[in-house]
Amino acid sequence: MGLARNILMIIILLTLVWAIFLFASYVITATVLYTLELPGDTITSIARVVLGIIIAGAWILGWYKLTKLWLYRVLLAGRRGNHSN
Repeated sequence: MGLARNILMIIILLTLVWAIFLFASYVITATVLYTLELPGDTITSIARVVLGIIIAGAWILGWYKLTKLWLYRVLLAGRRGNHSN
C-alpha cells in the first residue's frame, strides 16, 4: 500500500505543479505578449516585462518550496520515525 500511496502523491504533486505552471504562463502571456502586440509607453512596457520575469521567478521558487514540502512532509513522513541517528 505504501508504493501505491507514494505514486498517487507524486501524481498529485505533478498535477499541482502543472496547474500552477499553466496559471503562471497565462499571467506572463497576458503581461509580456501584450507589450509586444501593442507598443506604447516604454516605461509601461518595461514594467510589464519585469512583472513577467518576477512571476516566472515566483513560480520557480514556489515549485521548489512545494516539492520540498511534499517530499519531506508527505512522501517521507512515515519513514522518518523508523531511522535513528
